Amino acid sequence: MPVFMAALILIGLLAALGFSLVLPQGATGTLFGAGDNGKTVTVNDGSTFKIKLDENPSTGYSWNESYSAGLTLIDSKYIQGASMPGAGGTHLWTIKASQKGEQQFTAIYNRPWEPKTGNESTFTLTIIVV
Repeated sequence: MPVFMAALILIGLLAALGFSLVLPQGATGTLFGAGDNGKTVTVNDGSTFKIKLDENPSTGYSWNESYSAGLTLIDSKYIQGASMPGAGGTHLWTIKASQKGEQQFTAIYNRPWEPKTGNESTFTLTIIVV
């Protein structure tokens, strides 16, 4: 128990002096979402990250994604929300940063069989892989 107390005291002292513990952006498991639309983020080469966006395929709408060659799609799945008919859920992509440099993930929310009008919802994330 004394080691635990010493650690708490040290963290308190560092916080009082203005230091903070910050996890590096792009660490494995980082989650990006609708609030990150249009942003540029930095991740480490070889790290994995996730993108999660609301989706409701029961209406015919779904996210249609594309990504640059320096990103590797590990998994893409729809996660059902409430178990009520017509209720939406989320789409979750797991992506590996596999090449250094500027990469991009984009998605358009539409009914794939309908012509694009330019009014569709879009998501763009620029990823700097270091």
